[in-house]
Amino acid sequence: MQDNQKEEKPQLTADLEGNYLLDKKSRDLKGIGLFYAPSGGNVHKVAKRIKQRIKDQAVDMFYIQEIRPEKFLDYQSLILVSSTLGKDAWNNDETDEWAAFLPGLQKINLEGRRVALVGLGDHIKYPNNFVDGMQDLADLVRKNGALLVGKTLPDHYTFTMSRAVEKGQFVGLPLDEDNEPEKTDARLDRWLKQVLPELTA
Repeated sequence: MQDNQKEEKPQLTADLEGNYLLDKKSRDLKGIGLFYAPSGGNVHKVAKRIKQRIKDQAVDMFYIQEIRPEKFLDYQSLILVSSTLGKDAWNNDETDEWAAFLPGLQKINLEGRRVALVGLGDHIKYPNNFVDGMQDLADLVRKNGALLVGKTLPDHYTFTMSRAVEKGQFVGLPLDEDNEPEKTDARLDRWLKQVLPELTA
């Protein structure tokens, strides 16, 4: 990071409901920002594997516990990596880092940004709620103006129900590191081949 450069402060824009959202001029935007939580486990490992695979473009990776939501405004394209039991589990768990981060993210204007989601779930323990939390993130970023990219077909996944499936597709990339770690690399490679052109279009 170039700390010696003076960074322009975000400006305020109003949405249709009169709510003021933080914004930033498009000419100031960087390429891809990769944001993840929690740290130190499977989510962190997957985030690093994504960054390593994007070799032709600069990708900045951030643990959300160490930044403010306004950091999203620095980037034209965003990849969000999370564990995904859903907002009910987030709301009941005071230690969940995405739960603490989301209220601030609600104030960020994502109009013109492209956002891709990666959700880690457990289809054995939670077959009826598989990667539900991706839907909550999808709803939030779209409400704040982002274009959601990187949807995937549910083929070759085993689960009973998921709120993260809409119109026959997952809203992002589901992964199950607990039960199907051997499938992660192929799923990542296939998804990145699809999503990188969408993120940089």
